[in-house]
Amino acid sequence: MLTNISYIFLISTLLILGGWAFKALISLAQGKPIELNLKNPLNLKARWPKETKEE
Repeated sequence: MLTNISYIFLISTLLILGGWAFKALISLAQGKPIELNLKNPLNLKARWPKETKEE
């Protein structure tokens, strides 16, 4: 029997792989090359501005 933590890992893996596949299909439909970024698989970006040091 799977525990709750195992279900979380299973669902997370399925969602990430499904997101990659969906993104690849969209890229193919638009004629763009498929890009896989293993460090940032979902292409998430920070929403807050970067700190700039102004003197």
